Amino acid sequence: MKYQVVKEFRFEAAHRIVKNYAGKCSHNHGHSWKVLLYIENVSLDEKGMVLDFNEMKVLGKWIDENLDHSTLLWEGDDFARYLASQGHKVFLTKENPTSEHLAMILLKKAKELFKEKKVKVAGIEVSETCTSAAKIFV
Repeated sequence: MKYQVVKEFRFEAAHRIVKNYAGKCSHNHGHSWKVLLYIENVSLDEKGMVLDFNEMKVLGKWIDENLDHSTLLWEGDDFARYLASQGHKVFLTKENPTSEHLAMILLKKAKELFKEKKVKVAGIEVSETCTSAAKIFV
């Protein structure tokens, strides 16, 4: 048997997709993003929990500090330097800031944040709209 808990986080951010892409998402635009963090374990702790939901908020804190009300841009996008020079909050990514790439970034960050816990970070889901999401499960 395996137990799994899910914690939801939300943030507001703009992005654009320019690397090898010429569609309408190459224009800077914003989303109300949703992130689902999946944590699992084969047993419950002494409190009867996989992990206290309150302890999962550490990922939400990182999201608030780094992603919320920022512009998510590929590090090769010239627009990033311009926005930064104007004092805007910019979060740079190694690839296009797609839902898929953000899911990978958040999965790595979650694994780092929860490495001392006796649980498994099982996956991340990132939604940029109410109808479009990317999931990564390990």
